[in-house]
Amino acid sequence: MNVRSVCSIALLVLLLPVVGRSQEKSESSQSSASTFGLRTGFSLDPDQFVLGGQVSMGKKLGIARVVPSVDVGLGNSLTTIAFNVDAQFRLNVEGSSAGLFLGAGPTLLYADPEGGNSAWELGLSLLAGIRLPFKSFPPTSFEARFGVGEIPDFKGIFILEI
Repeated sequence: MNVRSVCSIALLVLLLPVVGRSQEKSESSQSSASTFGLRTGFSLDPDQFVLGGQVSMGKKLGIARVVPSVDVGLGNSLTTIAFNVDAQFRLNVEGSSAGLFLGAGPTLLYADPEGGNSAWELGLSLLAGIRLPFKSFPPTSFEARFGVGEIPDFKGIFILEI
């Protein structure tokens, strides 16, 4: 499977919840149980620039969320695509949507070096972050991901909720 096929599949996986969310908003005036976010940042080992998207689901579960995401890493003569499914636990400041979050989940990584020999790897991601609401700007999060196994050792991610 080439990189173009994997990127197309990743894009479809990310767009399906967005289409469902826009339909949900038009059918109901209640706040959505899921939010979509754009992700950008960097990874270490391999050293890459990272772009992606996520869907945070489970608002009605209280502090727990399920957050699937896809990250595309570029650089270091390598293209990576990480499929993550995280369980996150959020601790919000009372009366605000600001707070801290912790989580973990499996990561399936597709790595395609410039010279060939692409491979699929499985690992575990541990994460911690902070969520900051702004009055005139969508909520923003900063996330630190630590990889266990044959996945990037560290990712620093900026998330903009839309």
